[in-house]
Amino acid sequence: MVESVSGLRAATGWSIAALLMALAAFACGGAAGPSGSTPQPTPIPEPSPSVPTGGGGTSASCSLGPGDINAECVKTDTKLRDAVLAAMDLLVEQSPEIFDKSRESGVNTGQYRVVDKEAYLRGLVANLVSAGYCAERDPDDGAYERILVKNENGFSENFDVLAGSAPYMQRGDSYFETCSPASFPVDRGNLPAAGSGCGYPYPPPVVQMTCKVHMFALDVYTLDSTALVGDRQYCASVGFPDRAPCPVRDEHSPERGPCESWRLGKARDTGHPGPTWTTDGQFCTGPESGCANHPTNQHALLVYKAGSYQVCANSGACCTVNVGG
Repeated sequence: MVESVSGLRAATGWSIAALLMALAAFACGGAAGPSGSTPQPTPIPEPSPSVPTGGGGTSASCSLGPGDINAECVKTDTKLRDAVLAAMDLLVEQSPEIFDKSRESGVNTGQYRVVDKEAYLRGLVANLVSAGYCAERDPDDGAYERILVKNENGFSENFDVLAGSAPYMQRGDSYFETCSPASFPVDRGNLPAAGSGCGYPYPPPVVQMTCKVHMFALDVYTLDSTALVGDRQYCASVGFPDRAPCPVRDEHSPERGPCESWRLGKARDTGHPGPTWTTDGQFCTGPESGCANHPTNQHALLVYKAGSYQVCANSGACCTVNVGG
């Protein structure tokens, strides 16, 4: 899902020399000012002399090597924001089609509406990488919208470069946190794939399935199921301080579906993300079998006749609903 750094650099078409020439042509110094002032392009600061140019955003391409998955992250003073602001300014010049410059979040702030979010985020990473920094999108962010940056392994910084649902560029308030030592890149092992939509904290294994008759209409029952995880500390961290087991996220969270899909895996019959439904040990194949998988929701089942229906996670946790005649 994350494009390779070399692919991003190729997409920009900018060599380091060309980048520096372009910056010299239009850079006037200074970050975007407060409301009422005219934003000026910011030259991308040179990274530490010890960092070879072309450092990328993955463990294979970042010349500084890997980060520490146990890094401690706090909000403090930023050292790399000017580099991020300059990458924004350069992207506005490179790819004006990504932005609606007739709409700003704050008059004359240069915080333009972003009309192509993916191109914007990929472009910022590409510009930072081309300037010699290590950069990547934050895989711990469920929305996959923050940017990680470093120019040494002693620390890294995290930037939230989008604001609002529109969304708009975020400049002055983009700094999010500093991690010591650098927190990226790391081997994610069995964690959700970067950009999956399931961010930190990651749910533990499913320990229980709940199930029930959800509705009845036109001679068809609809059954519903929910996956539960059992770690009390985790449950408190996602908004369930008084219960364990608990759902992987609150029902209104955009991360609920992706986190459930990661923990449940895929149904054995349909291959869709979610649990597996059976009746008397047989897969649900349609009205003749008594049941059918819901066409758009693997957590639900359509039931056409009385019987016993079971839903199971790949972890082995199961729940049974008995539908009477």
